[in-house]
Amino acid sequence: MSFPPGFIANLQHNIGFDKAAFVASHDEVAPVSIRYNPLKSAKRLSDDPVPWCENACYLAERPLFVYDPLFHAGAYYVQEASSMFLDFILRKLDADKKPLRILDLCAAPGGKSTLIAGAMHEESILFSNEVIKTRAPILRENLTKWGKENVVVLSQDPATFTGMQEYFDIIVVDAPCSGSGLFRKEPAAIAEWSEENVITCSKRQQRILTDILPALKPGGFLIYATCSYSMEEDEHVVSHFIEQGLTNRNDIISSIETQGIISTALGYRFYPDKIRGEGFFISILQKNNAEELAISKGKQLNYQLASSEEREIIRPWLKNFDKFIFVKHNNVFFAWTKQLQEALKAASGLNILQAGIAIGEIKQGSLIPHHALAMSNIISDNIPRIALSKSEALEYLRKNNIELNSSEPGWHIITYENIALGWVKMIPGRHNNYYPTEWRLRK
Repeated sequence: MSFPPGFIANLQHNIGFDKAAFVASHDEVAPVSIRYNPLKSAKRLSDDPVPWCENACYLAERPLFVYDPLFHAGAYYVQEASSMFLDFILRKLDADKKPLRILDLCAAPGGKSTLIAGAMHEESILFSNEVIKTRAPILRENLTKWGKENVVVLSQDPATFTGMQEYFDIIVVDAPCSGSGLFRKEPAAIAEWSEENVITCSKRQQRILTDILPALKPGGFLIYATCSYSMEEDEHVVSHFIEQGLTNRNDIISSIETQGIISTALGYRFYPDKIRGEGFFISILQKNNAEELAISKGKQLNYQLASSEEREIIRPWLKNFDKFIFVKHNNVFFAWTKQLQEALKAASGLNILQAGIAIGEIKQGSLIPHHALAMSNIISDNIPRIALSKSEALEYLRKNNIELNSSEPGWHIITYENIALGWVKMIPGRHNNYYPTEWRLRK
């Protein structure tokens, strides 16, 4: 691989950098790794675990994921192994043991957010934010398929979280960067790299962190990450915020737990010649305790509570029905936990794209179920299901006609290997395929 002018010189003084081994590793094939959805019991494709992430494994080769119905069902997420180190950090912070308010600030396409959703306590709330509005739809799609209920998807600039001052226990910032850590996976990034772009990215990263820090609670944790090797985007950014009063908390991880990962004074470096993964940097910072400011509760949210009649229409579709409140927005009913309802009061005024699980619309006294309900783990076990073979499942995902063996009229969940793919409605002599048109398999 040919590197951009000035690239190797930019890394020469990095801790752990071995030029010969680093260059040689870029002529090797990048490893393939996936992370399973703990909400969905899918078969395992490999017994080769990613050592720092629960529910993750390496694959011997890269399959055509687009032709695996379980991929479309949200049974697993294809993610670069180094970036899964976030899972290890979250568990060190006991994020799986206590209710927390978590913000994933730069979230699209959804790798970190689905990881957080899989690792957090069942009563925790995840706000998954994407600044670039054109990237928000893929984030919504991936989180809908993941099926976790206490998730809010939004699209906001970091500076606009003013109404959520000192609100979050953990903020994850996987910042936009120069992308040098992904040269092996994304060769197109090589042409975009320059020393000038590194400096531009560093300034942008500092602006993002400066804007979002007021939303972090005293004592809360900021997890900062990039897929860049450049110190200007990594240690220098972390150092700047330590000078601003944050505390370096990389001490929560001991060196014996990170074999192959390079521990620096300010974070953790991943080099492809030392671990089975791509280039990555991650650091843990803690906001110093101070007198906590009052949290803005925001304005009244624009939603209607479901009536008693509407609740009874929804009831047969859900398990643990009494766990939720039901609200209507733009004619669609949503299931919210009480924790999510309280969190949304604090987020009032922000551009919320999705919150909780969409249940569906009620027309003429009947529910038209939403795709998100089929993808969730809150749906009743009593809803009829139709199992498909792989070839049939792919045709369903293409929205093509298939023969279904069911004479029972009404709504059915289509499944593949016991994992839900979406809805069909059986009508005498035929059926209607309700897989979302915008997500259909086009190949």
